Amino acid sequence: MINFGMLLNDGLLLDDNKKKALRNYKYAGEDQSFLAPFMYKLWALFFILVPKRISPNLVTSFGLIIVLLAFILIHINTSDDNGLNCLIYGIALFIYQTADALDGMQGKRVHMYENATTEIFDHGVDSIVTSLTSIATITRLTHIDKHLSPIYSVFVLLTSFVGFHAPTYEHVVTRKMRFQSGPCNPTEALVGMQLIYLITAIYPLIWTSEKSKLLLMIIIVPILSFSAILCFISSLKQIYIHHKGVLSMTIKSLFRGYSPLFFVIICAFFYIPCVSILYKEHSLICLLAIAIPWNYSIYRTIIAEITNDKNFDILGVLIGQCPILLPIFTAYFMPSFLMITLIISIILSGFLYVYTIHFTLTEVCHALSMKHFWTVQADFETKRKIY
Repeated sequence: MINFGMLLNDGLLLDDNKKKALRNYKYAGEDQSFLAPFMYKLWALFFILVPKRISPNLVTSFGLIIVLLAFILIHINTSDDNGLNCLIYGIALFIYQTADALDGMQGKRVHMYENATTEIFDHGVDSIVTSLTSIATITRLTHIDKHLSPIYSVFVLLTSFVGFHAPTYEHVVTRKMRFQSGPCNPTEALVGMQLIYLITAIYPLIWTSEKSKLLLMIIIVPILSFSAILCFISSLKQIYIHHKGVLSMTIKSLFRGYSPLFFVIICAFFYIPCVSILYKEHSLICLLAIAIPWNYSIYRTIIAEITNDKNFDILGVLIGQCPILLPIFTAYFMPSFLMITLIISIILSGFLYVYTIHFTLTEVCHALSMKHFWTVQADFETKRKIY
């Protein structure tokens, strides 16, 4: 009999080689953003608000908490005041993006810029905010226009997943995080979303006009899709170059890294036609059931990157994503239980995600001689006391 708990934990335990990789972790990145050089001047103005001796992970966590609170608030406020909801979430995104920039500055100040935990928090939180923002945008548009197609909604969600997953796995293989220019660049994407939320806050009915719907379907969605495809192809090319043009190694690497993403995409296309009626009233629940398993796979990919894991645990990741299969099975064979199964699926996915984060963070902090993830690394504190 298969012990799923053992299979899950085996991929999370850190051996001596992984612990050594954590201690020797060095971040290498390239950002081709057009807006970032200008935005950093604005974000730097807020650096004075960051206490000098706190962990950069707390700065990142602060940004996440703000977005989570805004996400919860706009979904609790079910009134027709879409303008206020969009304004709240737009401001939350600006605060998060500022915190995301400040955590790097704080990391350099306390000598934790190349600490492995900061990569977990920085990129892990980015993935959560990507999901939340995509879902918030879709649910707001669904609230404004009740006839918005669930297929369109999921397509937008999956596009954001592809745009995020590509550079993340490329980082695992090439040891370099590369953010391309264009709509899939984190800076451009977040600034663009803030502008969309601001415009919608001022004039929410803009999305109910036929011209606006045409703009969404003919221009915005194709641009996002094309950008995500280009991002994927570019990452594929970099992985191919890294493997020195050996096709078999490239295919093996792509299968290992992209299987969790393709699993979510395939499940989504089986799942969405079955929940189309339920989606009109419960779009948030339907989208969360897809998003959490994807976030789980991204987190596992980040752990593989910081531990320099050459044998990515595909089976363990797919086991962690399995709850997404529950609503699909129920939709086809027991449709009357679909709603309760969706809730169970979200709870199971959330539990596996939180458990994995807790387990791995404990392992990583122990390997780095850190008491907690929110503390400044011990060697910096020692140096500060000496000098």
